[in-house]
Amino acid sequence: MLRLASVLVPAICVVLLGCSPTRVESEHLGSSVAIERAIMRHHERYASEGNCFNPYIDGFTRLTVLEDTPDRLVVHARYFYRDRFRSGGGDDGTSTGLCSGFGERTFTLEPGPERGEVVVAMTGQQDEPAMRTLLRGILPG
Repeated sequence: MLRLASVLVPAICVVLLGCSPTRVESEHLGSSVAIERAIMRHHERYASEGNCFNPYIDGFTRLTVLEDTPDRLVVHARYFYRDRFRSGGGDDGTSTGLCSGFGERTFTLEPGPERGEVVVAMTGQQDEPAMRTLLRGILPG
């Protein structure tokens, strides 16, 4: 039992420190919360992560501002992703780990209408997630 604890305690510390909250500081584009929300929304709509059906960012581990001008904000994001259907996860925090992991991408945001932030570019794999392709084939219109 002591041996198990000596492995679990450091692993839990790494996870907790790796997923500590991080903030985006921008002089020109809104609050950190709004910027993070725009990145998460864009990732969920367009990103592919391996063979995940519907990947989403579950949390950021690091956000680094690469450029901050009145016309655009470029942010390098490291994050933990899950899949709503394949990770086995729910609101109870359980996960089978089938489709979850850490990723990183660079996002470019520009000011949108009515002071909203709009992601206009994202690096990395951007195929339509498989679940959306399947649903598009099943549902009319």
